Amino acid sequence: MSMPRFRRQRPQRPPHPLRPQRIRRPPCTPRPHSVRRSAACFSTAIALIAVLAIDHTAATVYAAQPLGSLGLNNGVPMTIAHRGDPAAAPENTLPAFEAALASGADVLELDVRLTADGRAVVFHDDTLDRTTDAEGAIGDRTLAELLTLDAGSWYGSMWADTRIPTFDDFLPLLQRSDARALIEFKGVWSVEGLRPVIAGIYRYGVQDRVVLASFETPTLFELWREAPSLPRAAIVRRLPDDPVAFAAAVGATTVVTSLRSFTVHPEAAEQLREAGVTIIVYTLNRADLWQQALDLGVDGVVTDAPRRLARVHASAD
Repeated sequence: MSMPRFRRQRPQRPPHPLRPQRIRRPPCTPRPHSVRRSAACFSTAIALIAVLAIDHTAATVYAAQPLGSLGLNNGVPMTIAHRGDPAAAPENTLPAFEAALASGADVLELDVRLTADGRAVVFHDDTLDRTTDAEGAIGDRTLAELLTLDAGSWYGSMWADTRIPTFDDFLPLLQRSDARALIEFKGVWSVEGLRPVIAGIYRYGVQDRVVLASFETPTLFELWREAPSLPRAAIVRRLPDDPVAFAAAVGATTVVTSLRSFTVHPEAAEQLREAGVTIIVYTLNRADLWQQALDLGVDGVVTDAPRRLARVHASAD
């Protein structure tokens, strides 16, 4: 069956801030029982609200954006492999990421969680039940315990004994490739949990090819504080009424959301483009939805079918 020919649209947008620019520090978080710090934080928050109320251009986020833009991808959104290539191998495992690289995906999307002893592992669910031979919360197990589990048999017998990878297992794979990574931090992370992850990113020299993402605002603030030069992505199921102000408030250079968000707020895509914010939509696995995303002018599409989407994008070149 011949692949559909997609129409490419090139919406006008300002020059994309690829070069490093001024890094905005996050608003401070008051410590318990600190009246002086609480007052300072309150003043900072009021000032930010006042600036954003006056001029939305102040909400433009200042940081390098390694995920690129429509202009940098010849009018074709990036293919973002959701948990690797789950159509070819068990999700969030090294074989899935290898398969995603072989598919031609531009970006590897992965989820990271903390173990009971504070180690970062690549895993989506908060429980082990669906994708391993164990049960219970992943956060209740130590790394040593998790490394004994079978994370592949649920997918097929040929994947038996596939292990849950640590984040440090993933980094050499990323380093050897030309791909980029969208790293989602699941749940609320403390500074102590984030520091080894950030250190690993710099140790492997991939800091120019990662974006750190989360649904959780506290985690985004901690990432902003600990690694202000690393781009961050805010993940939201529905866009707020003012998505540009929201992105600025959480220090995000990228917004990841559902395609439906732009049905509810059709003007949001243009607002985000004008502010220089990268737009990614999730998780689209059909050609008609890919076309809608292309027509909308998004920068990237998260998909469970990176091989098919990469072929469609190749046919549009």
